[in-house]
Amino acid sequence: MTKRLIILFTFVLIMAEGHPQIVFRNSHNEQVYVAMCRYIASEGYWMTTGWFTIGKGGERLVFESISAKDTIGYWAMTTISEQKFEGKKNLIVNDDTKFIIKYADKPETASQNANFSWRKFILLRLPPGTTEGTINLK
Repeated sequence: MTKRLIILFTFVLIMAEGHPQIVFRNSHNEQVYVAMCRYIASEGYWMTTGWFTIGKGGERLVFESISAKDTIGYWAMTTISEQKFEGKKNLIVNDDTKFIIKYADKPETASQNANFSWRKFILLRLPPGTTEGTINLK
């Protein structure tokens, strides 16, 4: 029995090392809404998903199984002052409700729903060998 536990524990540690994690930390003085993006290289498209709410001082695990080769990103906005955290990559979100949008970089996708609009996402990649990261919104 002990040998099985050691093997299982070793397997869990190996799997944890192979799957980096990204956590959002809200250091802002108000709640934030976050949309995330990911480039799905195996199929050649961008996907966006949202909205995730993170309370003042809160944290949220958002990407739990990415590789250092993945391109991921986010767009966020505070709830009261509407301060935006934005970058340069234009991708589609749904302003009205929670969403998952495939082909979020395509104009033809944007035209499918009147509630879709473009946002400029901040893109990032984990440095090689990194197993976790924190995005601090402040």
